Amino acid sequence: MAESTRLQRMNPPPPSNNIVKVRVVDTTAVLTVKAECFLDPTLPGHDLLSMTAVAFLIEHEGLGKKAMFDLGVREDFWNSPPAVARRIEAAIPGVRVDQDVTEVLDEGGYSLDSIDDIIWSHSHWDHTGSTFLFPKSTRLVYGKGTGPFPGYPEDPNSHLNSADFEGRPLLKVDYTDLRIGPFPAHDFYGDGSLYLLDSPGHWPGHLCALARTTPDTFVFLGGDICHFAGDFRPSTEMPLPSYIPEDVFTVSSTSQTDMSAARKRYPMPCPCSVFTHHHPQKTSSPDIAPESTPFFKLSKHEHSSYKDPDVAAQTVLKMQEYFDSDPNVFVCIAHDPSLLVHLPTFNREPSLDLNGWKEKGWKEKCHWGWLGELPRYAGDGSLIGPGMREKPIVEGVWREGKRVDA
Repeated sequence: MAESTRLQRMNPPPPSNNIVKVRVVDTTAVLTVKAECFLDPTLPGHDLLSMTAVAFLIEHEGLGKKAMFDLGVREDFWNSPPAVARRIEAAIPGVRVDQDVTEVLDEGGYSLDSIDDIIWSHSHWDHTGSTFLFPKSTRLVYGKGTGPFPGYPEDPNSHLNSADFEGRPLLKVDYTDLRIGPFPAHDFYGDGSLYLLDSPGHWPGHLCALARTTPDTFVFLGGDICHFAGDFRPSTEMPLPSYIPEDVFTVSSTSQTDMSAARKRYPMPCPCSVFTHHHPQKTSSPDIAPESTPFFKLSKHEHSSYKDPDVAAQTVLKMQEYFDSDPNVFVCIAHDPSLLVHLPTFNREPSLDLNGWKEKGWKEKCHWGWLGELPRYAGDGSLIGPGMREKPIVEGVWREGKRVDA
């Protein structure tokens, strides 16, 4: 495929030399969730998903503006509205937060009053963080449909926290006639450097961002457009390679044993048939091309994380076809653990950004990382054991460094 084919095909971003600097913030939140709430089908040996959570620090140096796209989980998540606690109990068997994003920013040399805007991808607890800790001068930006208001405690059943909104400027993003690809768009800074995209289905008000990192390249900040990269990968435009890159078999940025363990679990080099022979969609659709069909669909379970799974599925398909398949767009969804394996984080290296992602090959390094999260099967389809993650990323609910559910 020629460079920029997708971006040129339909409603391309207007040309601009204005860019934003994008940094990955490790929110330090790790979650173990019930797969049935997110994926269809649920595979034997894959009933739990391991999730990290990233946010993004966006800096427009020309305008002297800084924004946070999402904030992860507040460190004291147990003090969230009661409706959040009920959701955790129903679907989140494991959660730990080691540090609040407000602390991460401070340690990286960014005072909270230097942040002009907080942009929520949506209003779920694992993205809104400690908004209330930011000074009242920081504007809160959220998608049309976020609500209902008022929040907690005025409404005891609300998952929103009234303290996040009180006394600060608010911007409810509305979308006019601008479209980027198939998505209604809002030009956030008015100069083509950052677009907010209406991306419905998961939760009312959900939005994504398209950040221009060079005049011709972009990072797509996906929020919870979906929760597992196997929901939109592989695809016709980007099928599984004949042999899986070894980087797939790394599940930790600090592990020294991943490759030796991988060689015990998988043939090396590892043919894609190790995965395509057990493609979960083959059971219901035996004639699919497994090397170019996403492994999972979005959950329609009674406890699905998707408010409207059918709409969400269409949104994900549009994202896959228009952005993920484009060589000039790097798609990052919030809960993809491979991002923290391969990308520099503000936590470790505050000065490093994603703007050179294309020349550094980071899209390719992250693209197939989700395969390492899948269980392993024998040729007859029987379960052998876990993939590269021996156990869930976190077991149980942790508060202040101690497990409290055991």
